[in-house]
Amino acid sequence: MQREREYDLFERLPDGSPIWRGRASGLNDANAKLRNIANGTSNECFALYLPTKEVVVRFNASVSKDAEADRAPC
Repeated sequence: MQREREYDLFERLPDGSPIWRGRASGLNDANAKLRNIANGTSNECFALYLPTKEVVVRFNASVSKDAEADRAPC
């Protein structure tokens, strides 16, 4: 039986720094726990698979000005 991946849960504070909010086992658990955290804040919350630094779930995310600039036509 394959083991579920472990994900670390973070909240990004208004100054941009992340704060660790917990750990989840598997995508379903990460989604549920992160949704619960995000319901209590307007800050961005995300689940990260640390070995690859892949963000797998994100809540309360807004498009940053840098991301908007990247999408602007040349």
